[in-house]
Amino acid sequence: MVSDENVIMSRPGDFYNFWPKSAITYTASDVIDLSVSSEYPAIIYDGMTVNAGILLFTPNKQFMLTTDSDVLSPLTAKINSISNYNYNYTTNPFSLGTTVGFLDNAGANSRFFEMTSVLREGEPVVVEQTRPVPQLLPKDLTLVADSRENNTILFGTKNQDTVYGYRYFNTTNQRVQASWFKWKLSGTLQYHCMLDDAYYAVVRNDGKDVIQRFDITLDDTTSSITADNITYRIHFDNYSTLAISDLTYDETTDLTTFTLPLGYNSTNQLAAYYQTDDDAIGSYSPATLVSGTTYSLPGDFSNGCYLGYLFDMEVKLPSIYYQTQISDNSFRSDVHSSLILHRLKLSLGHTGTYTTTLHRKGKSDYTQTLEAVTTDLYTANTLAFKDIKFQTIPVYDRNSNVTVTIKSSNPSPATLNSLTWEGDYSSKFYKRV
Repeated sequence: MVSDENVIMSRPGDFYNFWPKSAITYTASDVIDLSVSSEYPAIIYDGMTVNAGILLFTPNKQFMLTTDSDVLSPLTAKINSISNYNYNYTTNPFSLGTTVGFLDNAGANSRFFEMTSVLREGEPVVVEQTRPVPQLLPKDLTLVADSRENNTILFGTKNQDTVYGYRYFNTTNQRVQASWFKWKLSGTLQYHCMLDDAYYAVVRNDGKDVIQRFDITLDDTTSSITADNITYRIHFDNYSTLAISDLTYDETTDLTTFTLPLGYNSTNQLAAYYQTDDDAIGSYSPATLVSGTTYSLPGDFSNGCYLGYLFDMEVKLPSIYYQTQISDNSFRSDVHSSLILHRLKLSLGHTGTYTTTLHRKGKSDYTQTLEAVTTDLYTANTLAFKDIKFQTIPVYDRNSNVTVTIKSSNPSPATLNSLTWEGDYSSKFYKRV
């Protein structure tokens, strides 16, 4: 699009970039149309540079812009069709390092496709990564944030409060681990991106926008507490530090009052975390509204504290089956066998307080609230946290009747590293031919 003052390059949903008209020499004779052969209207919305050329995206097909000459010019350029997948043109394609990802919203739910082996000749390999969770992603996704360094991709919809994430881990040319998760923000999402090992989200509450920063690395110490030379992260949404000068303690009522800082516009539960070296270290207290923007906390927080929103962490463990290893990267689950689970053993990393719930068909739920250390068995005025913890959950039921949920609403850490099980297994001498 050409105006009197500037030449404007743009795409739907992106920011505008301006170049002075004087910097561009443009004549009608320099424009050459490149046509493609397609049974659908081929309106190009996005492109991404790959080793073989420029990968072009239309709502129904993908093309490769390349050349057989040493120099790419309007006279030597050619476009080849390489695949026929629907593309959600309200989002943008993204790179996973050596592969390309894009979204398809042709069905009731969005699908995440990953394209590999993108060559000049031949068709690429396209894998649907949402196959294990076909109903997880909503149809109306509009925002994508990716970080190749942290192997993380986040999907969101403007004016919605839920973000969907895909985390993966590659070794050489193999993907050895991948997982899906979702976050609920403290407000509605307006925009997001990932930069320098952090996730930035513009969150709106009551017409007010706030930029929130989420650290996605394990070595973050901006919101943490240290004991025995071990740093434990504190899990708060939209956290900040309340200085001593911002807190007023009343010994008569045993309440600490403060004025709510700017940026806290959500109706979620506010809480404060002790960061002082006394007998309350490692605990938290919910904040109560007094009037206007004045809040109170039970206890003495006059030496400073962390302030943020509480949120629920929940992990639902998958069904457990007896597995045998077929090859280096292939396992087979025996779904026809008889497996009676006796106990589950959790291997935990940095851990404070968390809850496990055992759901069994035909029986009442069995819930345990577990703490990292036993009362009266740790040094006074120290954190009741552990960097390594093993926990056993009694089951004694058939594997197909059991579901286990791990949950924590406490700002203390709850890190699950691995799970092992014990039980009675029998193939029932069943043979397959």
